[in-house]
Amino acid sequence: MKMHPTISRCLLPAMIGLAFLAGAAKPAAADTPVLSITPANPTIQIAAHADVLLDASDTLRYEDIAGGGLPFQRHTKNSFQYSFTKATLWIKCRIAAAAMYSQRSFLVFDNTALGSITIWVPVVKNGTPDILILTGGWQSGHRGYEYPFLYPTFVLPDNIDDSRPLIIRVATPYSLQFRATLYSPDAFRENGFFLFLTVGVCAGILVAMLLYNLILYVFIRDKNYLYYILYVFFLLIWQCVLFGLFQYFWPAAGVWMIKYVTAFASCMMLFTMIFAIVFLDTARTAPRHDFVLKGLAFLTIISILLIFARQIWIGNLLAYFIGQIGIVAVFTAAVSSLRSGFKPARYYLIAVSVFLCAGLIFQFKFYGWVPTNSFTMHVVLFGSAVESILLSTALGYRFRAMREEEKYLREREKNLQAITVTDELTGLFNRRFLNVTLIKEIAAARRSGASLSLLMMDVDHFKNFNDAYGHLEGDLALVTLGKVMMQMLREEDVACRYGGEEFVAILHNADKSAALDVAERIRSHFQQMALTSGKTVRLTVSIGTAELLPEDSPDQFLFRADQALYHAKKTGRNRICSV
Repeated sequence: MKMHPTISRCLLPAMIGLAFLAGAAKPAAADTPVLSITPANPTIQIAAHADVLLDASDTLRYEDIAGGGLPFQRHTKNSFQYSFTKATLWIKCRIAAAAMYSQRSFLVFDNTALGSITIWVPVVKNGTPDILILTGGWQSGHRGYEYPFLYPTFVLPDNIDDSRPLIIRVATPYSLQFRATLYSPDAFRENGFFLFLTVGVCAGILVAMLLYNLILYVFIRDKNYLYYILYVFFLLIWQCVLFGLFQYFWPAAGVWMIKYVTAFASCMMLFTMIFAIVFLDTARTAPRHDFVLKGLAFLTIISILLIFARQIWIGNLLAYFIGQIGIVAVFTAAVSSLRSGFKPARYYLIAVSVFLCAGLIFQFKFYGWVPTNSFTMHVVLFGSAVESILLSTALGYRFRAMREEEKYLREREKNLQAITVTDELTGLFNRRFLNVTLIKEIAAARRSGASLSLLMMDVDHFKNFNDAYGHLEGDLALVTLGKVMMQMLREEDVACRYGGEEFVAILHNADKSAALDVAERIRSHFQQMALTSGKTVRLTVSIGTAELLPEDSPDQFLFRADQALYHAKKTGRNRICSV
């Protein structure tokens, strides 16, 4: 019988389509392979050999799963990754009883944040099919079924019925990201030793850095160290909770801490950004990043409040969002700060780069872009241990740089202060300094009962000398008198340029006789100085002295010395008079 052309044209595509759909269909749960632990194959990832079903409504029960007919799908990856899915995960797999190594095996779920794990193990008991129910997870009230380990771990019995599937139910308020690994006893011991060693080394480094910088903060009181300490503290708590250390050593505290593990992570991110803001001085060195970092810090506080308000799922997603942006923001802020000339940002950038790589791997794992394994699950701990050492180095460099800058500023301030109280030409103190110092010296002399004297001197015929030889030679004459005064005075005495060609000296613990002796040495020494080049010209100086009287005020004291100088000039110059 000949088929109608129209029918043949429609039938051919339909058959091709059916063939494609048949080929694309996934294997049913009945085709689930049997997993065998042997000496040659001591470790098996069950994810790659299991069938899975996501129950978004969380209404399915074991009876529904065991009854069959539900749309399970074959899982092909080595880990279970449902980061943005809020659902209960059902898993079916088959384990061979006859191939059990040493008559038992360990089933390990490498995520301590899994809230509830229930395993229905098919067994043969006294020749009769039966079901053994194992429960665990931090939200389960029956964690006694778990084997004591960092991760949720179960010991499977030696009488498993491999003709029926083992059914696992996993529920958690956090993201569904984990590996379920079947270990032989020897492989489990080796993995456990490596895991405890890794945690111990990394946590030990963080504790050492925490204590070291805490001691430094006690002595230095630099807020950079305080924010760094808080950052490392919450980082350490967060990672130890994720590793299950608290649940292993202190189960009651561990359950409470895993409930708020995202809050610890958020606190770590909060102090990461605060530390970056303060350390990099972003308000000055990276203003745009300063605004972004402060905004992220505000969002982090919101995520913490959401978690404590029991909005764990929303708070967790917000924390992941902040973490992704925050890592990039901190890194680019360090780059911007370094480009602005802030040298300590170089070491901070190196440290953050290590943590950035670790954080990116952790985020890629969240999206399923990299496989979930022991390294990617806890890469943040590895990276943070290295980063903590580098950040301590950065803090030390910054502290040294700040001390050097502070020293420079103090010297600069001292120089500026010296400029304000020093005569530019002679290098002696100026009249401003004299007025302030004389008040202090008079008060100190009266308290101690010591003598105090003043010398007031004036270069004789200085105007004529200035007119004849010029201002440069005149300035040289004044400089020369200033040098003579410094040579003849003691270290505790004070030499000042009073104005023009007039000079004043404050003599500590010197009575009238001592003042006359110092004045004579200055007068005679200055008279012998040659003042012009190419032609010997000499100048003289007239000096008036006065000893402090009990009733003298600073102005009266100066006035009496000035009167003595006036008398010396009036009676012939190049002489000393006293009042």
